[in-house]
Amino acid sequence: MANYARIVNGVAVDVSATPESDFHPAIAAEFQSVPDTVRAGWKRNAQGEWSAPSAVTPPAPAPDRPQVGPTTFKILWSSPERLKLKELRPSDPVIDDFFDIIEDTRMEYIDLALSSTQDGIDYCLQQLITTGVVAEADMLTRREEILSGTMK
Repeated sequence: MANYARIVNGVAVDVSATPESDFHPAIAAEFQSVPDTVRAGWKRNAQGEWSAPSAVTPPAPAPDRPQVGPTTFKILWSSPERLKLKELRPSDPVIDDFFDIIEDTRMEYIDLALSSTQDGIDYCLQQLITTGVVAEADMLTRREEILSGTMK
């Protein structure tokens, strides 16, 4: 069986065994004979050899982040972390605002997938590093532990 391809910039963009019946005559006229193995997306090098495109590895999906209640959210932080954040609240408007939202009586759950929640957690962790409650080397681990929503 013969194989034909319409080639644009060295790439087989359309492949057909019967381009004259599969495409408009003006487009069918652009087809050239190619080896039977060639498929759409294959590339032809300067020597006229065909190769399949490199496999595309999709990016890893973002981890699923749960929704947790306000009390559970607070318990995700260790006791020393909670105490230091409570101490910092009066002098740090960002921490105070973050926990005001968490503690709002209308708040049913905290969505750990929201970038605003993650930004608040990151900010709090940075302050805990600055004050020596969390080691800088442990920040990413603590971040993932909190964002997992799993109490320990």
